[in-house]
Amino acid sequence: MDRILVAEDNSALRLLYSIWLESGGFEVTAVADGRAALAALERRPLPDAALLDIEMPFVDGLSVCRYLHALDPSIPVLVVTGVEGARGDALAAGASEVLRKPCDRAQIVGAVRRQAARLHLTA
Repeated sequence: MDRILVAEDNSALRLLYSIWLESGGFEVTAVADGRAALAALERRPLPDAALLDIEMPFVDGLSVCRYLHALDPSIPVLVVTGVEGARGDALAAGASEVLRKPCDRAQIVGAVRRQAARLHLTA
């Protein structure tokens, strides 16, 4: 089963993304902010992919993206944002894909599966 790190400060969205991904066959670690995301990345093994919000307390999603990309650039990072014009910044930070909020189940699970297929993951 593929391990996905979900970092989203909105508790309802965090729960929703987790449910969608778990129902899609992924093992999810969900955290509420960027600082918790960095702490999760310090634990091993690293996730197979990450789904990050950009605007989070303490540490923003782009900083988490850059950190994860520095640890292992092969790990896909999907950025979910409602921030207008953030696509370029997210891609420059190492994001594999940028999704615009609001997102539905098909968009979230589809994006993770696309990245998983790109890396020949199992889910």
